[in-house]
Amino acid sequence: MTAPRKIAVLIPEFPGQTHSFFWREIEALDAFHGIGAQIVSTRLAPKPVWHDWVEQAGAIQLYPVPKAELARLLPDLARTLPRLAADPDTRRILRQPKAWAFVLMALRLARICRARGLSHLHVHSCANFALIAALCHRISGIPYSLVLHGPLSDYGPDQPFKWKDAAFVFVITETLRAAVAQVMPAMMDKVRVVPMGVNTDQFSPPAAPRPDSPDPFLWLSCGRLNRIKGYDILIEAASILHRRHPMLGFRIRIAGEDDHGGTGYRREVEAALARSDVSDRITLLGSINQVLLRQELDAADGFVLPSRNEALGVAYMEAMACELPVIGTDAGGVKELITHGRDGLLVPPENPHALADAMERLMDDPTLRRTLGKAARQRIVADFSARRSADALAAALAGDRA
Repeated sequence: MTAPRKIAVLIPEFPGQTHSFFWREIEALDAFHGIGAQIVSTRLAPKPVWHDWVEQAGAIQLYPVPKAELARLLPDLARTLPRLAADPDTRRILRQPKAWAFVLMALRLARICRARGLSHLHVHSCANFALIAALCHRISGIPYSLVLHGPLSDYGPDQPFKWKDAAFVFVITETLRAAVAQVMPAMMDKVRVVPMGVNTDQFSPPAAPRPDSPDPFLWLSCGRLNRIKGYDILIEAASILHRRHPMLGFRIRIAGEDDHGGTGYRREVEAALARSDVSDRITLLGSINQVLLRQELDAADGFVLPSRNEALGVAYMEAMACELPVIGTDAGGVKELITHGRDGLLVPPENPHALADAMERLMDDPTLRRTLGKAARQRIVADFSARRSADALAAALAGDRA
């Protein structure tokens, strides 16, 4: 079986701050396999992050549905409804409050695919967009696949319905695969572990070597402003360091925004900073595009992200690809990326004292920083390049079950 020439890549609330690695996969899919992709999104992100490639992506938003198109969809709905209602599982879904909006979006998605010659739906989510894709498949017969990027509990109900008709499902770590096997063992024949990756040409060491004795030492942290990322723990660890060594020069820059465009968890982080004794040492950058992120990575001396749980962590990968020494937590799938003492340091989650110890250790030891940074780069180049996931997707689309 040959792979399709063009597919739809479904990404919720595009463009978001973490969506660059999807674009890197799309670029590799086209460059190495000749498979084109059209990004389709549920709707525009509440606070879009306009990466330098977003215009080129030309994404289509399913919602809101233009009035003229809604009028065309209603006859489609009338023709489709008897077939959907004939299936008991689908009838159960249709009883849910938002189901009819999802059906209309599925109908619109089917129209877009027919008009643009898109022969497969690849969904980077197992939440509502997975449900829309499953409904679209039942309406149109267009095959679909899913990617699980985190714990199933983060993606809402009806997972068996979403997964049942999927051609294949990628999960990004062995940890997630084991978790899925416990709750949906019947689905495991279609599951394969495929980590996301980074473009190691774009994310590479800076032209000039990092100094052995930076003053101040500049830490970068990057990720959504969400409690799961452990920024409160980072603030507490910084305070511990400051109390231990009041004259120790260090700064922390945090790149990322909350899910509400700055009106959600960011306010809790700002309040924690205001209560701390290190508010002058920590800067919240908000969402930044890939160009600015590269500048921050080049300027940094170390990277730290003390997540309470992390499926894998593209932010770690980007820092490691740039030869930065990284500190993460031994939570979730991070251990599948970082080997403690070889290509990074791992600390227990929710342990600010252990985090402060690890930060102090790296600040005091330039040789360790260089050793970990070089090993980190080698790890990403060998096992987590953007091409790896593109190769796996092309093989799966071609029906290669090896």
